[in-house]
Amino acid sequence: MLLKNLISYNEAKNIVFNSFNEMMKYKYKTVDILSSHNKISFEDIRAPIDLPMFNKSAMDGYAVIAEDTFGASENNPIILNLVDESPNNAEIGTDECIKVSTGMPIPKGANAVVMKEYCIEEDGFVEVRKGAHPYENVARVGEDVKKGDLIIKKGEVITPYHIALLLSLGIKNIKVYDLKIGLISTGDELVDLDDFTNIDELKNEYKIVNSNSPMLYSLICETGLTPKIYKRARDNREEIKNTILKALNENDIIITTGGTSVGDRDYTIEVIKEMGNVILHGVQIRPGKPFGFAKCVLNDEEKFIFILSGYPVASAVQFELFFRSYFRARKHVYLPLNRNIASTLGRTDIVRIKLINKDNKTYIEPLRITGSGVLSSMTKADGYVIIDENIEGYEKGDEVKVYML
Repeated sequence: MLLKNLISYNEAKNIVFNSFNEMMKYKYKTVDILSSHNKISFEDIRAPIDLPMFNKSAMDGYAVIAEDTFGASENNPIILNLVDESPNNAEIGTDECIKVSTGMPIPKGANAVVMKEYCIEEDGFVEVRKGAHPYENVARVGEDVKKGDLIIKKGEVITPYHIALLLSLGIKNIKVYDLKIGLISTGDELVDLDDFTNIDELKNEYKIVNSNSPMLYSLICETGLTPKIYKRARDNREEIKNTILKALNENDIIITTGGTSVGDRDYTIEVIKEMGNVILHGVQIRPGKPFGFAKCVLNDEEKFIFILSGYPVASAVQFELFFRSYFRARKHVYLPLNRNIASTLGRTDIVRIKLINKDNKTYIEPLRITGSGVLSSMTKADGYVIIDENIEGYEKGDEVKVYML
């Protein structure tokens, strides 16, 4: 598909996401819980048991029968017999209590805990100076999680709090998405990080640091997947082909940057067409129009190739829309605009914005910096707005959906 045959953003996204749906049916590995942080869950995980698994004390104090303490006060304390046993296997009767610490099981017969600051213990008796209602200061079975509750959804990113909950439920291992992703930048003008020594060298030789691959490497790490950077390929058909072939052999997906247009030295698309099937090339979005997506079969296994622009902002936007948002969608809020945003019918615009405070209210301000190569605009952005192809823009004061970076 040539760049002149552009398809809509939604059509392109559906093509890519449906392809991911097929690939991700089998791409997983089992890891221990401590290694699962920031990974993406491959399946729904439900609680195998109630949590707490038993009634337990939520305070340091004395386990009692609540009804025995009714009416207790500073001026009218109630005296209980102290049972000198472990609460693990003890049972109390009327007018008895057992000393407990936070997290200990509530002994049989007890149904409340009186905090120790309201009690005085002496000579085998406990003077209770404040009454307790049934199940006061008791964490009851299933109060936190009930057996069968959904703990993690398929596709959800695993946080430290998930890890704590999973371990509390006795879950030691979990299935997570497992994708290996190779990163290739192309272009004679590029130089890799290890291939120059100082700024003057870059300036005098008119070279540009390959920042796309490290940027994408970090973005992929945020999704919990496994990236690998390959040495940049010059604008040479054979070199590009050999680099792509090596990366395809070692990864499930490769992402290329550069050579996506139709210039005399833009070989990337041509090489990929020879190796597989270019499903789409060219999307009605700004920035990022020359996005491409291809598939090829190697050793009886289908591989994906994401073909991104060489301009940093464009490649970041393309990655955001067609890769990251499948695995880890951005959180969004609705906020009013501080000024108008214009757009063109038939094209989806991605507008970078910053948050501003005015009259004790938060507004969004479209960044005035434009251009697919203006990398500083990404560092200044707090989020972005997607203007649908059927909308000519928004007016000042309109509440719009903002995806937060």
